Amino acid sequence: MPAEMRKTHPYYVYDAIQAQPELTEKILQKSDTIERAADAIAEKERITFVGIGTSLHAARVAESWMREFSAGRLWAHCEQSFELVHHPIAFTSKDAVVVITHTGTTTASVEALRMARAAGALTVAITGEMSGEGVRGTDFQIETCEQEVAFAYTKSYTTALAALAILIARIVERRKLLSDGHSHKELAEVPRLIREALKLEPQVRELAKRMAPQARIEIFGTGVGWATASEAALKIKEACYIAAEGFETEEILHGPFSETDSRATLIGLFTGRETDARARQILRAAGELKMLRAAIASPSANHDISAEHILVVPEVAEWLTAFVHLVPLQLLTYFLALERGLNPDTGRQDQPAHAAASKHYKY
Repeated sequence: MPAEMRKTHPYYVYDAIQAQPELTEKILQKSDTIERAADAIAEKERITFVGIGTSLHAARVAESWMREFSAGRLWAHCEQSFELVHHPIAFTSKDAVVVITHTGTTTASVEALRMARAAGALTVAITGEMSGEGVRGTDFQIETCEQEVAFAYTKSYTTALAALAILIARIVERRKLLSDGHSHKELAEVPRLIREALKLEPQVRELAKRMAPQARIEIFGTGVGWATASEAALKIKEACYIAAEGFETEEILHGPFSETDSRATLIGLFTGRETDARARQILRAAGELKMLRAAIASPSANHDISAEHILVVPEVAEWLTAFVHLVPLQLLTYFLALERGLNPDTGRQDQPAHAAASKHYKY
């Protein structure tokens, strides 16, 4: 935590959210290093994306993008770093291992890198600037942005996604497996799309006011939307200290719906694909439970949605919803914390009990 914490809006995390268009532009401008790493990865038989916490959600998006860009013809998978260390994969020189760790000090992720290097795998670290020594010695180190001040990471996640998008598009192109309708040129639109999504702030603030008294928040989506829902739920926990969960669209009906009721808010992420039909059913069902309902959807997907609040984001291909759905959820987390009278920067580390608890572990 910084020596001098802010006491009022704008807090550090708000500045980080607003900085994302400019920071993603910088990633796109320095894509040469990323493309060189992609060329090396393209020569390998297996690709594993590794992370923990927020970085695991980025790894999940990367896995989904690899499938999407190649129409399922190029297989990659993601691993949670602590599980990978203690339940390892037998990596060889035929593997490429991409570890996402913004600080470069995350214990399990650094150990996963060490294991992969020792096995002869090609290693790539996607990290923040001035990151820890644990990522030194990788074959490629891709830097995203300066280190976060706030406990809840935002800009580091978005810039990691930008770097991963360039990386994956290049890998798939090198393997000549890029599916019809996809182009790396779409990446150039990401900063503009984020700026457009940021304009939803007034609507998000109104939704935050309605949500502030609620005891629980549930978010659901498919494809990259599943990872986005999980990431948003994590931010809400870190900044708002409220129970929140991110679900896959169909999975929310298999147990979670039984324990929910009118004390919860339900947020659906709509992509314009056939999976939206199930999302519409879920929101209608939530109405019977008197839940507060919200949706994030593009103009073409914004129809027949049963929700008290609908946030309309720019029209994009499904894979780009990883950016445009994320931004209003980041803003929602921020203003929800303010409505609850909380400082969204601290992660409760300014409270004696939580500060004492943190002495028993390290990330």
